[in-house]
Amino acid sequence: MTRPLDSSEKHEKPGMFSRLGARYQHLRHNHRYGFVLRYVTITVGILVTAAGVVAIPYPGPGWAIVFLGLLILSQEFEWAARLRHWIMSRLTEFYRRFIDGNRLAQVALGIATCAIVLATLWVTNALDLAAGWVGVEAAWLNSPIF
Repeated sequence: MTRPLDSSEKHEKPGMFSRLGARYQHLRHNHRYGFVLRYVTITVGILVTAAGVVAIPYPGPGWAIVFLGLLILSQEFEWAARLRHWIMSRLTEFYRRFIDGNRLAQVALGIATCAIVLATLWVTNALDLAAGWVGVEAAWLNSPIF
């Protein structure tokens, strides 16, 4: 049987993320090529955040990817940490106020998500490709771009 930890024992060992952050800061400031790590971190953070922004309207973890990108950027920029917290609080408030328990809003978001996905599949010519697999030939399935 384990005993509960008292307040002096709770903070003895830092968590994995704390250790990673401390290791990153040590390398960043003490290594000869620490400045390269800064630019790599910024580049990766921007790319991950941009991918998340593109993925927001699609089913899946769009917002989670944005938050991951901002988390990466917050290793170098304080504004990224503040922005991450601000967006998280606004999204939480938005969902609490308008989405939770509101079936009409949930259905509208579901329909909008389906419309965005179908439009993307149409523009990328994936609908025509899939229709060809099942033997359906319709001119309106052809992408206006490809």
